[in-house]
Amino acid sequence: ECSDVANACYDGTDAVMLSGETANGCYFRQAVDIMVRTCSEAESSVNFDEMHQSVRNSVKARFQLSSSESLASSAVKTAVDVGAKAIIVYSESGTTARHVAKFRPGMPIAVLTPSQQVARQCFGTLKGCYAYVVNSLEEP
Repeated sequence: ECSDVANACYDGTDAVMLSGETANGCYFRQAVDIMVRTCSEAESSVNFDEMHQSVRNSVKARFQLSSSESLASSAVKTAVDVGAKAIIVYSESGTTARHVAKFRPGMPIAVLTPSQQVARQCFGTLKGCYAYVVNSLEEP
């Protein structure tokens, strides 16, 4: 199961979980600890520039990139090229955050949103995203 977890991390998966047999066994806590260590080690060896290119090429082969996806891809590529410590995204609906997260930048993505619901969705489901609720940037 460790090799499956590591390969999932190399493939850029959003989440991993234990099989039913392992999760219901007597040593499920130890299994989770090993899975955490496996994920951490695997993710530390991922080449995020190659990951970005792979995801971009895969999307382009199947679909036409939307302008939002193209902008997100360019932002991720630029962040990787300059060695940015984080990417900051302002998103009212969460779409821009999803597009940036899709290209796997390898650095944290700070999602600023005026919506509690969007913050919960981004923080709970998007890889590498940390959401913060802020006031709207619109003029009052």
